[in-house]
Amino acid sequence: MKKNRRVLIAGAKFGEVYINAFLRPQPGLELAGLLARGSRRAQQLARDFGIPLYTSLDQVPGDIDIACVVVRSTIAQGEGSQLAEQLLQRGMHVVQEHPLHPDDVARLQKFADERGLVYWVNSFYPHLSAGRSWIAHAARIRSLLEGDLPCSAQLTTSRQLLYSSLDLLLQACGVKDANEVQVEVLDGADDCFAPLRLTLPGGCPVTLRLQSYLNPSDPDMFSLVMHQASLAWPSGYLSLEASHGPVVWTGAFHDQEHDSPDRTMYRYIDTNPDYGQAPSLVLHQAPETWRDAFEIEAAAGVAHVLQALCQSLDGANLPTAFSSAHQLSLARLWLTVLHCSPPVVERLLTPPKLITREQLHGIETYAEPTGGIHE
Repeated sequence: MKKNRRVLIAGAKFGEVYINAFLRPQPGLELAGLLARGSRRAQQLARDFGIPLYTSLDQVPGDIDIACVVVRSTIAQGEGSQLAEQLLQRGMHVVQEHPLHPDDVARLQKFADERGLVYWVNSFYPHLSAGRSWIAHAARIRSLLEGDLPCSAQLTTSRQLLYSSLDLLLQACGVKDANEVQVEVLDGADDCFAPLRLTLPGGCPVTLRLQSYLNPSDPDMFSLVMHQASLAWPSGYLSLEASHGPVVWTGAFHDQEHDSPDRTMYRYIDTNPDYGQAPSLVLHQAPETWRDAFEIEAAAGVAHVLQALCQSLDGANLPTAFSSAHQLSLARLWLTVLHCSPPVVERLLTPPKLITREQLHGIETYAEPTGGIHE
């Protein structure tokens, strides 16, 4: 029987999401341990999942096949990049959580190649079910429109999530080389967002609204918008409303004879197929709760990446999202956008007020009469 590949998770904070991937059996994979500093969180995770907790690299056994480095990289003032190199030196394939400086990406790619190993950067959100749905439906729409790129696009995000937002955009638009994307700053910045324009190969203009501030004492929180993206064609627009969905297609309505003085709408409505289409189609639903988002959707996204790695190691074609060229050009584009953006504003913030579904449900709305006006 084929031996399972043993997986080490390095990092006990966001690394918990990676460990959650093993709440469900992962064919061909085995959770082999957690490498962390030994915090109470790390001890709880190791105990709950029945795995060893290693507090130094020297303790990690030599039979680990894959290491997931979920520790801040050098550019994020962490030790993740050095740890990734040390794990590669130990002969492990490495998946490292984003963001990374392009120099680190290039160096670690080269380091892995020289040793016959795989090194991938996981930008995370494009590999969740909502991100995959948005990317796949964008590809389908382009195919239906004979390869046409969107005529316009919009992207709203925070600096913390810019890396993954750019990857979502590049994959959805089929951009093969992010080095060809042009970046310029626009006028019109306000207290919340700074506008930029990205021009994709082929000429598609993208308006990027990048949050202009963050909380230095808690930089992972306080995103006004995590991921919101929209691609527009003359036939309609495809929206990723939030990081975990929904994904919505809104088709353009067109009645060529809407201004005709010789007909009424209701009598001739069946002759135009546009009237029979839904005004909007929800192509992917958002999870019910944030707990579902982290324990189910996010964990499934990590599992998707790990299974893709196993398939690649077994000889399957390398996914475009993990090609060395794509990953390096993405990191370079991310850094270029940051360099072009106005300096970030630091604000000390208090937690936002929570608005619950119970507070929003049950609001009285005007009740439309049943039936059509001509019935």
